[in-house]
This record gives sequence, structure tokens and C-alpha cells, in this order.
Amino acid sequence: MDRGLILQRLLDKYEKSKHLRQPGVSNRRVMLRTEQGELPEYRYETAEIRDRFNQAAQGLERDGLVRVEYVQGRPVIAVIVLNLDRVDQAYQAANRTHPAETAAEICALIQEGLAEIKTEWIQAWRDCTCQEIEQTWRIPAFYKQGADYARDFIRLLSCYDKLDGEAATTRAFSSICFHDSKRFEREFQSEFLRAAARFHPALAEYSALEEPSDRELLAFLGIDSHPELFLLSGLCSLTTSAGEVDISPLFPHGIALPGSVVDEILAVHIQRIKRIILIENMTNYNEFLRTEICPDELVVYHGGFASPKKRQLLHKIAGSLHPETGVYFWADIDLGGFQMFALLQELFPQLTPMRMAAEDVTRLAPYGLARKAPYLQKLQTALAQRAYPLFDDAIQMILHYGVTIEQEAFYIR
Repeated sequence: MDRGLILQRLLDKYEKSKHLRQPGVSNRRVMLRTEQGELPEYRYETAEIRDRFNQAAQGLERDGLVRVEYVQGRPVIAVIVLNLDRVDQAYQAANRTHPAETAAEICALIQEGLAEIKTEWIQAWRDCTCQEIEQTWRIPAFYKQGADYARDFIRLLSCYDKLDGEAATTRAFSSICFHDSKRFEREFQSEFLRAAARFHPALAEYSALEEPSDRELLAFLGIDSHPELFLLSGLCSLTTSAGEVDISPLFPHGIALPGSVVDEILAVHIQRIKRIILIENMTNYNEFLRTEICPDELVVYHGGFASPKKRQLLHKIAGSLHPETGVYFWADIDLGGFQMFALLQELFPQLTPMRMAAEDVTRLAPYGLARKAPYLQKLQTALAQRAYPLFDDAIQMILHYGVTIEQEAFYIR
């Protein structure tokens, strides 16, 4: 046991040194200095422990794996030095895999399991992870929990790719992957979101600007805690594969469409609609329907960063627009709202901000949400880079007052 401990500690130091990737470049020795506590188990004041470790170190020295140096005139080890010419044998004796072999195994696992992946951010994760492993031989975080965990994580990414844009609840997705409805959330959710937040461009930008919850991030990726419902109200109808659905009689209360019906929608008929209003906040959506909606308006609950299925629905609405139809977006006056606007503008080039102007910040500043310096610095950077030019004046007012405006503030009586 002492012999193995000594080798493991030496190989830990070896793997952190230049010798691992650049043998022969450095003259520094890989060693354990007992007087500096680098082998704390070697308590030489206790004769039994000292003698036991001395014997183990001497055995390794006889095998040519280390060299032992003693404190002058005393039977106490001062330094144990790894023999760099016998590193392969040291790995064998320690029953430990060389990082180069481990790196090759991990890359083979990733490439084999994700060879046919079509999801771009998973392709980016696969290629970048393998490149980093090959260049550094460092074990990635998902593999440190063991090869079985790593194989299951690769399977999880493959299962997500096979959803092909279809929405799934968290537990349904877990069952698809593992035949266990809770395992994804319990063991893999954090690692999955860490990978997505790094390699999904829009999600990475969202995460950098705001502090979204795991639930919001998963919903953006099409995985939700509950089946999605899409809320809208207006004098319009839908053509589906099963027939015509007229939602006009439900005006102004609106309707909730299950996410699964989006694929069945063949056309959206909005001939009587002159304005489409997308509202991010549920409270404001409900209040707007109760007090403000007009017969020539189609109001859609946006609900934060749109999931793949919601983007699909919005794309179908966009495809039904007349050139003169106005499209408006109302969200919190903050970084998240600005970014949501930018993403929606890709679907609706004529998109116009609604109640997100500088004068709204000024009027509602007493009810604003105070922001700390790091957040305000992000806004300052966005302003300098003209990241959201339509909101430059609003950003300046946010910086002036030090607050952002949540939508609910508009209905404070």
C-alpha cells in the first residue's frame, strides 16, 4: 500500500510537469520532499511508520523506479525522485493508465458515440473536446466521474440529437435516454447545460448577459419540466392537417395550444390582423388581454427565450404576414429583453420595440430593479459596441439610474 501511494504521488507530480508533454525539455526533478509535507503519511517520528515507508521506497529503488535520498546521518527519507527513464514501468507498477492512453480512449469514445450527430452545438462540443484532450491529455470533467458515467453522457447527447428539434419534458427525455425518468436531472443536467452554454452560440450569449435558471436554459433547448403550451389571442384561424381551427370566438381571452400541435399547423390566417404583439411576461400578457387588446391585434405570449418549438410556431406566423402588418415586442427593459429582441428580429425583420424606450426607464425608474456594477458594466460594453442600437437611449437611462425595468412595473397602480 505504501509503495503504491508513493508511486501515485510521484505520478501526480509528473503529470503536472513539463516532462509529460515535453520530455527532455526541463532539468527539474519530479520528486517528493518529505520535509515540505509532500508525503504527509510519512511520519518519521513514529518508528513503525518510518520503517515501513523506508522499506517501500527502498523496494522501488531496487526496481529502478525511484532514487531515495536521506537526511544526512539519519534513517529518514528527505527526497524520493522519480526515474524519468522508467516512467512506463512506474505506471504499470502503480496500475495506472498513462494520460496519453486515457486521452486516446476518451476521444475514441466521443468520436464513436457522436459520429452521426447533426446538432451543431454538439458537433462543436465533440470536436473541441477531442482537440483539447489530444493537445493537453487532460481528463475532462465529465470523464472524471468514471468511464460508465462518460459513456452515459455521450448517450445522452446522442439522444438529444435524435429529438431533432422536437420538444420533450425533462422526465420523458430522461426515460428516453436511461429508462429512468429522474436520472437526467439527478446526475447529468448540470454537465449537459455546461456543455450547451459553452457551445450553443445563442445560449452562450444569453448566459453571459443574464443569470438564467436551469429551467429557462433547458426550455431554450426544448426540454421543459411540463409539456409546452403556447398562448395567443386574436381574430384569426389555423389550418391544421385535421381541419380548420377558428380561435376568434375566444377573443379576447385567447387559447392555449399544446406544443405537439405546431407540426400540424399548415397555415395561419391573419387577414384581419394589423398588429402582432409579442409579450414576454405572463402577468403582462394576461393584463393586456384584459384591458388593452384591440380586435385588429394578435397577441402572443412570448415567455422568455423561445424554445425550438415556439420558434417554429413564430416562424409560421411570420410566413403569414402581410407587408403592412406591424410586429411589436414588449419585454423587460434589460439585457435579456434586448437579446430576445435581437433573436426575434431574425424571424421578424420589421420588429419594433414596444414600451422599451428611454422615457419608459425614466418614468418607471422609482420602481426599477437596482443593478450591481458588474451588470451595469455589461450594459456599458454593449452600448460601446452598439450591440443593440435600437436600445442605445434606453441603455443610457439604465446606466444613469442604475436600474432595469421589469414589465410588471407598467401595471403598478
